[in-house]
Amino acid sequence: MKVLLYLLFLSVLLLVSCNSKKDNGILTYHLVKSDYIEKTGVAGTVQAAVNYPVMPPRGMFGQRTVIKLAADGAYVKMGDTICILNAPELESNYRELITSIETLEAGLKKTEADNKLNVALLEALLATSEAQLKISSLDSLRMKFATTVQAKLLGLEMKRTLIEKQKTEKKLAATKMIGESEIRQINARLTQERTKAQAMAEQLNSMTIIAQRDGMVMRTESPVFSFIGPSGLGTIGGPIKEGSVLFLDTPVLQFPDLGKMQVSAEVGEAEFKKIEKGQQVFITVDAAGKLITTGRINRKSLIGHTAQKYSDLKVKFYEVIIDIDSCHSKMKPGLSAYCDITLQVAQDTLFVPTLSIFERDSARVVYIAEKEKYTPVKVETGLSGSSFTIITSGLKGGEYIALSEPPNSLISRVKKERSGSDTVKTYNHK
Repeated sequence: MKVLLYLLFLSVLLLVSCNSKKDNGILTYHLVKSDYIEKTGVAGTVQAAVNYPVMPPRGMFGQRTVIKLAADGAYVKMGDTICILNAPELESNYRELITSIETLEAGLKKTEADNKLNVALLEALLATSEAQLKISSLDSLRMKFATTVQAKLLGLEMKRTLIEKQKTEKKLAATKMIGESEIRQINARLTQERTKAQAMAEQLNSMTIIAQRDGMVMRTESPVFSFIGPSGLGTIGGPIKEGSVLFLDTPVLQFPDLGKMQVSAEVGEAEFKKIEKGQQVFITVDAAGKLITTGRINRKSLIGHTAQKYSDLKVKFYEVIIDIDSCHSKMKPGLSAYCDITLQVAQDTLFVPTLSIFERDSARVVYIAEKEKYTPVKVETGLSGSSFTIITSGLKGGEYIALSEPPNSLISRVKKERSGSDTVKTYNHK
């Protein structure tokens, strides 16, 4: 595109400025002072200078898959669902945890019931022992009238009843303590499991991402990584869309700030060297009703990348960021933009087509048309672009410059004259 524009510009300029002398087939360029402006045109993409990312929920729960995602460039309101993720491992772990909680709750109920039953049985046994002890104490009156053997038997019976009562009391206390300990352990596990389940439930709920602001949303891209699997070389990453698997905590969407826009453009190595921060840029966005605005170079990347273009030719490109002076409501991120960058400006100066400058005797010369001949004149040059070169000395303006080197028969003979110790070349024609 750049080459075509330059050729078109040069053709129009030459048609206006060129004149053929006496049918000799040599086109000439009429040299006059004017403003020299060197430009280059590049294609770019409109983007926001500031983006507010929408991050997926963080957590170690394995693979996450996008099952629903807001359309690129869609307008959303706060509270709208803009992304739904699926985390199979998290869902599986949550179901297993709920099952574990239900099992623990059932176990707790059984333990509590068993403990109550055991305590009740021991309390009944203790009550029986106490009753038996009271009965034995009543029988102590009989000991006054009983024989020695009977008295000993009654004493042993009372002692046995007392021992049974003490054993039952100890067993009851131990049963209560063990039962309460088991219940506390189960309750502690239940508390832990319920806390984990609550955290997992919150993580599952966070798989549905809600817009926290009004505005336009743009889809994003995740870094691309290559890997070697059983089936060979593969890649992961790239544009995030429905079905994409998220491996890194990269934004799934972003809210661009439409109040400050930029253009990201790629330029070739030759133009890149001439681009500097602050240079003026004229920007055309065809998709926005052929909107035309201005901007300035913000920065340029020092790291280039090689792209394969036009057959086997490898061209190195560099990114250039252009700040847009004023943003229009029609200008949206993602639209293509054509940028006309002003590289160099020199006011009221002389410049000629670069193709009209030739090398002769280790000097740069142009051929001035004079009547039927062409006189070679040594010139010094300044700024030079792809099409025109500024002349700093050697010409005054008003001359007609040959655009191609004339044949020897049409070139004026060079006559050498000496002035003191210097040799001065003057060009005369016959």
